[in-house]
Amino acid sequence: MAQQAHGVVVNQQPLPFAAQEGRTFANYVVGRNGDLVNRLLRPDDGFSALWLWGPPASGKSHLAHAACHWRVGFGAKAAYVPLAATPRDPEVLHGLAGYDLVALDDLQHWLGCVELERALMGLYQGLVARRHRLLVAAERPAAALRFAFDDVGSRLRAAASWEVRELDDSGKGLVLADRARRRGLEVPPQVLDFWFARRERRLSCLLDDFERLDRAAWKEQRRLTVPLLKKVLDL
Repeated sequence: MAQQAHGVVVNQQPLPFAAQEGRTFANYVVGRNGDLVNRLLRPDDGFSALWLWGPPASGKSHLAHAACHWRVGFGAKAAYVPLAATPRDPEVLHGLAGYDLVALDDLQHWLGCVELERALMGLYQGLVARRHRLLVAAERPAAALRFAFDDVGSRLRAAASWEVRELDDSGKGLVLADRARRRGLEVPPQVLDFWFARRERRLSCLLDDFERLDRAAWKEQRRLTVPLLKKVLDL
């Protein structure tokens, strides 16, 4: 299951940040994360703070996008903020406390600067006062990170912490098949077996492989085949 969107409009007002199209709960491959997905789907009565953590390509960003889309579907206002790709400027967070859900992705990129962490603290307090929700995603749990501003550190360490568990090979195959389908391609089972037997099976690496294969397939007007994998991936 999963959700995403870009340029979403809520209550006739454009979001300052928007979830990407395609990352929704509908196309999220759950794997061992069923309890986490159920928690994200559960309505909250008042303020809540959730901290999602896991390695790159584990699905944290997908879930953050999906949570925003889910809330928007019920008429809420939601903002997805990709901190790794956002200027390190406190003004980035200005006004976000007015949103029903704020999802801060790659939070580790904003830690270590007192000024930025004070802005995080201001957002946190604003969301608490309005009984809104905060969703944070990072590569490590809050307890394993160093904060420059103790007040925000103590509050985020108290957030409900969920590890986003990596998918098994079957789940990774479903992710690749879905991505291929959205690009107008198909990944036959025999191609997937050949691919997995000869390449690094971390999802981040497989997705990098797929981007190379996608470019080659369209350039040469070919399907995803074993000969194409051999040629493009030097197998």
